Amino acid sequence: MSMNSWLASGYTSPSQAARAVTEAWVSENLYCPSCLSESLESTKPGTKVVDFRCPECAESFQLKSKAHRFHDKVVDSAYQPMIQSILTSTVPNFVFLHYQSKQWIVRDLFLVPRHFLSPSFVEKRLPLKPPARRSDWVGCNLRLSALPQDARIHVVKNGIEIPSQGVREGWRVFSFLKDSDSESRGWMADVLACIRDIRKPEFGLRDMYAFEERLGALHKDNRNVHPKIRQQLQVLRDRGVLEFLGRGRYHVLLLPQPALS
Repeated sequence: MSMNSWLASGYTSPSQAARAVTEAWVSENLYCPSCLSESLESTKPGTKVVDFRCPECAESFQLKSKAHRFHDKVVDSAYQPMIQSILTSTVPNFVFLHYQSKQWIVRDLFLVPRHFLSPSFVEKRLPLKPPARRSDWVGCNLRLSALPQDARIHVVKNGIEIPSQGVREGWRVFSFLKDSDSESRGWMADVLACIRDIRKPEFGLRDMYAFEERLGALHKDNRNVHPKIRQQLQVLRDRGVLEFLGRGRYHVLLLPQPALS
């Protein structure tokens, strides 16, 4: 889990030094979770949004690194381009890397596949005000708390590497969402997040309907929340995530990776 700290010596900016060190570690150590490629390739300097690509399946990745654990929100770039990339399915997958700055050691690394991303994942920030150089510029936050636990696929947790087979399986389970539009991805991610919040091995439609207000706020253009909930439950049943027990009852078959402690 050690990184090449000497790469930081050529920089006066701590953020630039951290980026150089963490990008080098990812380039040397991270594999593609979407296929069997054992490496990722760095993009050319100046490439916007995308930091790495898989040489085999061409999946793209953007790296976010911090010297502290990631919590509910992560600051990102401009709001409208992010929304547009999600709507057009051109948004990259995300790599979130937490490291210890003094020792330059990777503590945690988790992936968020782009097939989980929808506009509800993005929070619009207030425009910059004068005398800011880019006044009226509108940025965004990535709302990690809006995602189901399944969307965080751990590669390293508390300094321990997760076997690649488990990482790739976690990626594969919901890869069917790649073929869905952003609205369908959003409904699936939001309903799955509600299921995980129930925290019971079995639940019923009444448990899910308790999230009507929450889901309605996330999908303001849809006034038929109950039918959409039932539709997503059927998809999760067909995909082997849930088992239908009859009379509106479901049993959870697939559990996500444990959350970071």
